[in-house]
Amino acid sequence: MSLEMPHNGQNEAPTSSAALRAMRLERTLAALLSHGALSRTELAEITGYSRSSMTATIRELMTAGFVRETGLSESTGGRRRTILQFNRPGVYLSLVSVEGLYLTVSQIDMLGTVQAQLRRRLDRDEPLASLEAALRALHEVVEQPSRCVVVSLPGVVSAEGEVSLAPALGLAPVRGLRDALGSALGLPVLVENDVNLLVLGESAAGAAQMVDDVVLLYVGEGIGAALLFGGRVHRGATGSAGEVGFLPWEGVMPASTSSVGPLEANWSANALAQCAAALGIEAEDRSILAALQASSLPEAAALLEGAVAAWAYAAVVNACIVNPELVVFAGEAVHLPAAAQAELAARVKAAAPAPVEVAFARLGDRAIAQGAIAFIETRPRLVFAFDEEEVPGLSGDGSWQERGTD
Repeated sequence: MSLEMPHNGQNEAPTSSAALRAMRLERTLAALLSHGALSRTELAEITGYSRSSMTATIRELMTAGFVRETGLSESTGGRRRTILQFNRPGVYLSLVSVEGLYLTVSQIDMLGTVQAQLRRRLDRDEPLASLEAALRALHEVVEQPSRCVVVSLPGVVSAEGEVSLAPALGLAPVRGLRDALGSALGLPVLVENDVNLLVLGESAAGAAQMVDDVVLLYVGEGIGAALLFGGRVHRGATGSAGEVGFLPWEGVMPASTSSVGPLEANWSANALAQCAAALGIEAEDRSILAALQASSLPEAAALLEGAVAAWAYAAVVNACIVNPELVVFAGEAVHLPAAAQAELAARVKAAAPAPVEVAFARLGDRAIAQGAIAFIETRPRLVFAFDEEEVPGLSGDGSWQERGTD
């Protein structure tokens, strides 16, 4: 996955000592996040800084807890070099997942290990207050402070984190969510579409590893897709790329005023549950697909067959337009019985105009967390708040001060 190297947002090179120091810190963290374990000499070669300035930078990052020594390199006849890594177990972030009527807030480290987790009901009349209250409750019980917050939600989110459509948060648009939540909590906040985080997670540690061009099709309360081109999420002109739930179905075109598209109105997990309930089939604690499979009713089998056809249709449309190397099905689709999964993959491969592989998501509940970590790795500047004018955490003499918490 490609890494967005930090920059100062201007054409001219930074000249102040604070700006130069911030750039060194950012580039060093970016190199460690991108390349893994490195020696000081290797870091100097990658970043272009002298070994002496790199030594000072590493000392500062180690004092702040971002970097740790992990041992010595193998001997090649000379002096063995100290190996450095980004301190993944010691850097924490808070993760918010918006799921239907509920919020799940977790603190995880940069390995994805959950340190604490709370589940709260979402007040759709006051979504921002709900988010803030849930995060404050989480931060009261954790042992170490979080460095940032990542908000995962279904909807349309721009590259800058602005939310223009998020039905899960209520009917009114939630403008300025990132800035408002960041101001309230005193932490950097990143906001991203949940399916985009899923594809980043599966790309980093799941079914899409080592693949640069991926379409991930998610079936849940709605149906959405995430597009990964060259290892980067593709958003489209307004951030709406991947809204496949709005594809026409059986001649019905989407309405511009509706928050639910024709395809997902018929074949989302919610739609299947409603159809199953009309047949007297209740999912209870099972996947709705497992409940349909367990039923002996011919109508249940027809629903399963219809879901396979509909989801294959959505995948083939994407394959025709963006020509991915891999299509990954996630969400409810992973609960299809083995024979139905094979049928779904066969339909996509047979109808796609170019060869395409088909896989099913592997990470389950861990995918969002892994996606959040991958999301952060492309934005070390935003997350770790290295500012050109004033570098948070650095005192006037250049030594690191631990960030305080309320």
